[in-house]
Amino acid sequence: MSETERLPDEFLNAMAEVIKLIGHPLRLRILEYLDLHGECTVNTIVAGISGQQSAVSQHLNKMRMAGIVACRREGRQILYRIGAVNAVTILNCLRSKYRSRQEE
Repeated sequence: MSETERLPDEFLNAMAEVIKLIGHPLRLRILEYLDLHGECTVNTIVAGISGQQSAVSQHLNKMRMAGIVACRREGRQILYRIGAVNAVTILNCLRSKYRSRQEE
């Protein structure tokens, strides 16, 4: 793809939906935690980000329904992990921007 080629509308629409969904600070924090720590239970995420259990659960459910996070059951526990690489790519762009601002 050359620099002057436009991205397809369907790709941009799909990415816009991902950006819209993860554009909440708590959802970004949850994704960051999962990216840094791997598969975790809700309780581990809640403790790790100092969040409220009900809010974290609701955000995880929304992201799960959109395919951004995935989960599996292990006994009575449900383990969550990142399910969409594009969400990590966006998170890495934010990290890069933060680092460049720190260097200024």
